[in-house]
Amino acid sequence: MNDTNESIPMGNAEWQEIVKSIPVVCDITETTAEGVVRQVLKAVFEKNGLPMDKLDDMVSTVIAHSQGSQGDIGFAAMHGFAILHGYVPGLEKLLVGIGVFQHGRSIDINAIDGSRTHIFVVIVCSSPNHAGYRQFLARLCSCLISDDMVSRLASVSTRDDLEALLSSH
Repeated sequence: MNDTNESIPMGNAEWQEIVKSIPVVCDITETTAEGVVRQVLKAVFEKNGLPMDKLDDMVSTVIAHSQGSQGDIGFAAMHGFAILHGYVPGLEKLLVGIGVFQHGRSIDINAIDGSRTHIFVVIVCSSPNHAGYRQFLARLCSCLISDDMVSRLASVSTRDDLEALLSSH
């Protein structure tokens, strides 16, 4: 995909293609936001055959982009989920990974609503104008606006569960 200012809504076929490519970490073991981003991005790197020597740079990029004026990433989180972004010039593909804490576990990342975070969505692309980026983000947010969907996402225990859940939306 290339950079463009497309404003066309994402169609079902495009949504399904991205959903099928999302690695999901169903039981986050890390206890910090940076650790969670690293764990999720490691799964993204493995799924996409990306060189692991670039992982630290990608983690730093996502954390730096997602930080608010207070130096934390809480502004990107509310209602138990965080959507974190990073931009890497020249990256051709939209990369998405999802991490879910299981068994009622969560971490405090100073979410804007004070809630603890148990679902992390990490998105990396070349720029905010990357083809499909805003459309994917809009479609994802429409899924997550429902408390029922957030609850169902929090109970995902396999990649197939995630695909079925997101595909139904």
